[in-house]
Amino acid sequence: MQRREKLGTQAKLSATVLAAYLAWAQKQWPDALERLQGELTPERLALIRSAPEEAEWVGFADAMEVVRAIARVAGGDPNATFHALGSHSAAINLAGACKSFTPEEPHRFFDSMGFLHGSFQNFGRSSYQRLGGNSGRIRLEGYIEYSPVFCESGRGNYEQTLRMMQVPGPIRVVETACQCAGDAACVFDLSW
Repeated sequence: MQRREKLGTQAKLSATVLAAYLAWAQKQWPDALERLQGELTPERLALIRSAPEEAEWVGFADAMEVVRAIARVAGGDPNATFHALGSHSAAINLAGACKSFTPEEPHRFFDSMGFLHGSFQNFGRSSYQRLGGNSGRIRLEGYIEYSPVFCESGRGNYEQTLRMMQVPGPIRVVETACQCAGDAACVFDLSW
């Protein structure tokens, strides 16, 4: 089934997520803002140039378009870029949270995802189910807006989160259901 997206004006992300995406781009190209200039509308270019404060929220649709622009500048497989952006976001936004967890505690960390979810986005909810000693399932539902771009970014985010906890591995994150494909929720199965 073809994956679709639903974008509007209600869903918002923490500005820290957008900042992490832009930090990744600036690591790749010191002139990232100039490279993105031709890829973004004037309004979205003004958004990234204004560097919103950490406590601010940015439009989900705006962030997804910035991510797409970064992928166009990067060239190659856009999903690889979306994945890398999610991984970088976890490395920046979750580093402090992950330090307090040992490799034996990923379940405890993911149990707290419901709270963290609300810290980074104003839509949907997250729940976690332990499946086994080294596996679990994250369920994201109630999304008023969604995008396959964000799903691939999320997969990278969860993988990096597990790497930062230094789990024994191998790390595997698979999206087994997706709102973008018409499912009721996005479901990620994790194992390590």
